[in-house]
Amino acid sequence: MKYTVTHDLYGQIECTESFWTSKKTVTINGVALKQVGKMKRGQMTYEYDTDEGKKQVIAKGSFTSGIQLLIDGETIQIDKGATLLEKIFCIFMWVILFIWGNSTYLCSIIPIMGGGIGGGLNGVLALVTLLVMKFVKSPASKIIVGLAMFVATVMVNIAVAIVFLMFIL
Repeated sequence: MKYTVTHDLYGQIECTESFWTSKKTVTINGVALKQVGKMKRGQMTYEYDTDEGKKQVIAKGSFTSGIQLLIDGETIQIDKGATLLEKIFCIFMWVILFIWGNSTYLCSIIPIMGGGIGGGLNGVLALVTLLVMKFVKSPASKIIVGLAMFVATVMVNIAVAIVFLMFIL
């Protein structure tokens, strides 16, 4: 995901974050910052060359918790993170499908993947739902997107369960 912020002192700041690894690349006014060291606990350190010398820039957080840059003791908010509504939809979707997939009675009505395979599949689809919901701004649209992704996740689970049942029977 790519975030762009304009700061009074530093100008245009761009932060690009990898969805899967949370690795960040930061540019200030089009100049890429040099990474110093390795990522530790979601925090990466960079060097920024200025007229006054080198400054240390620390990028911490992720697209779910929010991304912040620390430069000379100043905190610059790059992204606010996931809202409570987005988190509730993703957790609700994962929990409902995980419970359904592990209930023999419910799976006899509509087969849905359960256990480790279903939990992993639902976890990935919940993250995709969160990613899609972050692009939508209004709460009503977020609810519609969340419900649509829930239905899509159910359909994917049914399809995977049917494929597994075809190979077993």
